[in-house]
Amino acid sequence: MELLRLSIRSTPARLGIESPRGQLQMESKPAQLEISSPRVDMQIRQPRGELSIDASAAWLALGLGGPLETNTLKTQQANERTAEAIDRIVQKGNRMAQITNKSDAVVELAAGALIQDSEGIRIWGPASNMNVKMEYTPHPAEINAKPAHPDIQVHVNKPDIQYTPGKAKIYVEQMNSIRIWVSQYDLYA
Repeated sequence: MELLRLSIRSTPARLGIESPRGQLQMESKPAQLEISSPRVDMQIRQPRGELSIDASAAWLALGLGGPLETNTLKTQQANERTAEAIDRIVQKGNRMAQITNKSDAVVELAAGALIQDSEGIRIWGPASNMNVKMEYTPHPAEINAKPAHPDIQVHVNKPDIQYTPGKAKIYVEQMNSIRIWVSQYDLYA
């Protein structure tokens, strides 16, 4: 027995798409920088130092000291001479008290008095290169500065951007189709 058979075959459509990348061009110019720095206002002042000179010991060494210094010098020397005289008198008394000594004490003391040279009172002081005393006191420099801030100007340049998009290409790679046919079908074959 032969029957009719209906056959249907379909093929799907296939689309092809090609999309190249776009082109991007970018240029960026450097920024312009302007810096101006005004001068700093500065004032410097140097005060004079203080110099003190004490030459009173030098004048005293030359015998030209003031009345107070001269009297002080005379008083000190008089005290020293008095102490020396008392010491000599004590030594003479001790010598005369030595009765066990066979030599004549009066003759020895008289001979010593002839030789002894007594120094008088001086009205000048000791001479030295250190008699003049100097003292210097420096004063620090006075610096006044008023800072000036720099003036900074920046001019930014915008970047130049150009974009060229790629063109998409769309096409049918395979057409869709439906095929329908009738064929005979042998059931017993």
